[in-house]
Amino acid sequence: MKKGFTLIELLGVIVILAILAALAVPIIDRTLKENKEDLYKAQLNQLIKGAGDYYALNLRKLPKNSGESVEVTIEELQKAGNLEADIEDPRTNEAFPTSTAIRVTRNGNNYKYCVVGHNCE
Repeated sequence: MKKGFTLIELLGVIVILAILAALAVPIIDRTLKENKEDLYKAQLNQLIKGAGDYYALNLRKLPKNSGESVEVTIEELQKAGNLEADIEDPRTNEAFPTSTAIRVTRNGNNYKYCVVGHNCE
């Protein structure tokens, strides 16, 4: 009696594996893209948190009147110690340029923070 698999059995296994791969690859790809987008949003929030910490220590630099805006760059935040060096943009796999600015706009008694060129209107 011969041991091993027949050609039909091998082809059957290959077809089943191909079907599984065809189903799994799009799901994995979508999940990776969603995770990258979530990380991008988290990185923007990190930049905004750094700006919030910076302005908490420098209240006089905040806008005085409703509708006014001020900006602080990543470089300034890093020098002040409010932000880690080289926060990476997961979409490009490169660090955000240190010239990237975080804008703070006063709206009544509230302040709105956004990263210029990324999530500012």
